[in-house]
Amino acid sequence: MGFSPFSAIGLLLANGPGILLLSALTASIVLFWDWRWALSAAVIVLLALSSIGAALHTLSPLVTAGQWLASVVAGVLLGLAGRFHPAAANTHTNGNWLLRLIALGFMVGAWWVIDPGVSLPLFTQGETDLIFWLGLCGLLIVSLSSAPLHTGIGLMLMMAPLQAIAAVLLPGSGMALLVSIAQILLALSCAYLVLAQPSLVRASRRTLPLPGETTPTPLPAQTIQPAQTTQSAQTTQTGQTPLRFPKPRQQQPASLATGVTPNPGQEPQVPVEKSA
Repeated sequence: MGFSPFSAIGLLLANGPGILLLSALTASIVLFWDWRWALSAAVIVLLALSSIGAALHTLSPLVTAGQWLASVVAGVLLGLAGRFHPAAANTHTNGNWLLRLIALGFMVGAWWVIDPGVSLPLFTQGETDLIFWLGLCGLLIVSLSSAPLHTGIGLMLMMAPLQAIAAVLLPGSGMALLVSIAQILLALSCAYLVLAQPSLVRASRRTLPLPGETTPTPLPAQTIQPAQTTQSAQTTQTGQTPLRFPKPRQQQPASLATGVTPNPGQEPQVPVEKSA
């Protein structure tokens, strides 16, 4: 067992509590579904898995350094894409936390009941379970996600079993380097898809509103007014004095016209014209 800084970190996690801690950290990615927490937790888990492989299988420090570099570069690419275009991570809904909890509980229950007992050569049982757990959680994230950022995080976790197997079972074939390059290319593709998504603000500015059907507004009912009222209103608005017409005189009896006042109770006498 060669000593290196990577193997020193791996010795702290290559035990039961360390494996359970990494498994719980991977499960929290599915439960919380926040891209910042998910990306940070995925990078930490990948670095820890590489360190455990270096501690238990005496891998070359160059191979482990290449795996660390690939994980960090992939995380930085996805993080920069989410930082420059944060609306792309929350554009599509991915269900609520209850749905993800039910899916995660179903996967744990199926693992516990079936208990496949798969063991890989040169791998311990705890390390094998951690590798398959990372792959299943990555597959669950990819199946539930509809945004490229979460899809990239799920693909990073799905590449973890292949990365560990290539480094341990094929140490001198260069397969570990090819897997690291493929991991960076997948992260770069997902980051490009995140940045290529149109922004909601830009789309609203470019899209013109469609003309809607306008209903004519009813005019207020006009009341018919007399001619004098209309004329007085018009003269009041223009500032002119209103015209006054003389009232017609009433016909008076002849007695009142001649100045004779009749006695009370006596009818007024109408003068009779004399004939020639």
